[in-house]
Amino acid sequence: MPRLLQRSHPTGTATTSSTSSPVELPPYEAPAYPMVDAGKRSLTELCNHRETRRYEQHLAKSTGYLQESVGAINDVLFARQQTLAGLAKKRSTRGETDKTEAELQLEHFLAELEPEVSRLTDCSEAALREVIDYRAELEDEKQVLQTVEQQVAAQNPRPERKPKVPKRRRRVVSDEDEPDEVEEEDGDVDMHEAEDETPITGVFNILKTTRGSKAEEYGSMSAYQRYGQNNDYISFKKTWHDAQHQGDQIPLPDASTWFDELGRPTKGVTVEDADDDLVVEREITDLRCPLSGVEFPKEPYSNHKCKHTFEKAAIVEHIRTSGGAAQCPVCPQTLRIVDLYPDPVMMRRVRRAEKEAQRNVDDTSDIEPDGEADESLLVGSSANLKREKGRPRRRHEEIKDE
Repeated sequence: MPRLLQRSHPTGTATTSSTSSPVELPPYEAPAYPMVDAGKRSLTELCNHRETRRYEQHLAKSTGYLQESVGAINDVLFARQQTLAGLAKKRSTRGETDKTEAELQLEHFLAELEPEVSRLTDCSEAALREVIDYRAELEDEKQVLQTVEQQVAAQNPRPERKPKVPKRRRRVVSDEDEPDEVEEEDGDVDMHEAEDETPITGVFNILKTTRGSKAEEYGSMSAYQRYGQNNDYISFKKTWHDAQHQGDQIPLPDASTWFDELGRPTKGVTVEDADDDLVVEREITDLRCPLSGVEFPKEPYSNHKCKHTFEKAAIVEHIRTSGGAAQCPVCPQTLRIVDLYPDPVMMRRVRRAEKEAQRNVDDTSDIEPDGEADESLLVGSSANLKREKGRPRRRHEEIKDE
């Protein structure tokens, strides 16, 4: 059954008796005549004016929330790991071998946090693939209804049946001039009984067949084709990767490696997991806009043609003053307005760089004692972590419209 039909939930006020049994519908009967013109007009109206805007908005919001969440939870883990590494480095600088109480507490907290972050990350990734499936089905549904409309419109009306002619007796005269009566079977003759009539395919069967064909076509695609080439999934993977490797400049693995031969998502290869002979290419990220020269763009926009990022106002003005198409100021690619998109990953990097620059200003004086750091930053609350595990998850349909 298509997903769009499976996602109908009973309202909270509706009550169903446990003793009631489902109503058994009569067997389906194919129509004997094509759809009338009024029905065809209604079907065309349905195809041309489907109200899916709210559903599309919910899918878009869900995609954004999932991308933000995978970055946020991995940011927390990375920050705690960096804090622990800083404590260990300070201890090593002082020549001490015994771990401090704060370091031991943080290690214990990370032992709980790391598997929980991994679990939530996997859940977010699976949820995003489901949202992508929903959107693909919604797009296919438009083509399905168009196919139904076309096939129904192509069905020609059948001619009206002529009245039945009653059968008659006839008399046969023999050579002996004695009339012999030849009787035929009683009944009426239908003048169209001998004509072959093409069976009518009902709207229900057309819809069912077309939906099944689309679902089979989508299911035959590989995971790389469904998700690895999807812009939302690519952005999700970039955010996830950026949160795990902040400042390491480790490039995101190629999309062809994101899934195994069975279509299951794979974990990215880290520097520690790589072979000694494998040289990991570093990704140099320039946060300065090539057009405006602004070091930290307020609205970083990337594009689908090349890997360069610009300040939104600068690149839009550059393209518009060039007649709607302009060459990238860094490479030979031609850019248009439709190629641009807001880059949340670059926005994350810009914000991190701004915070780092602010910390460098604040670190002109040693305001933190050379001892144990703030416990709230180091450990957090184990009770909060446990409460998060038991908190019910929000369903897509609970997202309120703005």
